[in-house]
Amino acid sequence: MLCFVILTMTFGHDAISTLDTNSFSINQGIPQLQFALVYIHSIHTLVSHTKFGRLNMRKQVSEIVNEFSEWGLLQHQEGPDNLITGMPDVKDCGEGDLVFIENEKYVAFAQKQKPSAVITNEKLAINFKDLQKTSILISANVRLMQALLRQAYVDRNIRDNGWPRIHESAVIHDSALIPDNVTIGPGAVISKNVSIGDNCIIMANAVIEENVKIGGDTVIHPNATISYDCVIGDRCIIKSGVVIGMEGFGFAQDQQQKSYRVPQLGNVVIGNDVVIGSNCTIDRAAFLSTRIGDGCKFDTLVHIAHSVQVGEDSLFVSQSGVAGSTVLGKRVRCSGQIGILDHLNVCDDAIFVQRAGVTSDVDDPGVYAGVPLQPLRKWLKNIAVFKQLEEMKKSIKALEKSI
Repeated sequence: MLCFVILTMTFGHDAISTLDTNSFSINQGIPQLQFALVYIHSIHTLVSHTKFGRLNMRKQVSEIVNEFSEWGLLQHQEGPDNLITGMPDVKDCGEGDLVFIENEKYVAFAQKQKPSAVITNEKLAINFKDLQKTSILISANVRLMQALLRQAYVDRNIRDNGWPRIHESAVIHDSALIPDNVTIGPGAVISKNVSIGDNCIIMANAVIEENVKIGGDTVIHPNATISYDCVIGDRCIIKSGVVIGMEGFGFAQDQQQKSYRVPQLGNVVIGNDVVIGSNCTIDRAAFLSTRIGDGCKFDTLVHIAHSVQVGEDSLFVSQSGVAGSTVLGKRVRCSGQIGILDHLNVCDDAIFVQRAGVTSDVDDPGVYAGVPLQPLRKWLKNIAVFKQLEEMKKSIKALEKSI
């Protein structure tokens, strides 16, 4: 499932068209994906306890294996117990480096550059048997190992910004509850009755309006806005330009079609371990709450309208939008430029690709594409026919003339 989502969202039509949709099972790999997400959450906590920092990485291969052994993600190790000091791109690696190789086209780079360690899959491992000074580690999920190890050992030290813990230009209301381990950057504004959890980072020019509650280990990047009464969970990342809790698009018209604002007085509730990409907007509900479930991840420029409910561990790629009061189940995936209409219900494990337009309820898990919405396999067949319409038209006209 994880590999499938990466294919559809990263490589688009060329990759998705090569999938064997007869053999694909929507539930295949779901327990593994849940396991992986739990692990990512744990590593996020580990990194937060090290001040979100770039550690001075000096780790023996055996130490890395031991620190991750309880998760069962590294199945086998061969070669020397080398010292690892970095994790660069495979094209720029050398002694002291650990690299991740899950694609055959990168094998030659590792063979030439001779890094100190390679994490790869069982199929590709044979290509490195001649690298006697390189430690070879086998993993069933190389990409996941890359995410986890890079978070744990070489992530950006987000606290190392050169400013005091609370910058003198920050504007903080006296009633705000801010623990002593919170970092607040230049120009940040924190309004009355705000509650911020331990180890949070509020970066430059972020605005936190009144009565907002933010859980522990959450990062609010520059120029983000969290509007009044909203709730943000633990270990969230809110990136630059995000706006959470502005009014939803609610207007009433009179007989002359003049529009009158309908106050949107609910809020937005965001769960734990949510990542919201730059310039996303999540509107407050009209009455109750717009809700984003635990573990959801948003690319840039995604819009979630008022009163929408998004289930746990859902993923949204750039320029997707969900209209008001729609309810999405768990693990819904939207690739780029997906549109979902208002007041719909979408089941768990629905995946939308190829600019799908969702105009009615989706009751069955599966992969869907296009407008009108169709199962992916059917859409691929129809799009193949669509490309031949001109030739078919000519054939029909020729047949008509011959009759």
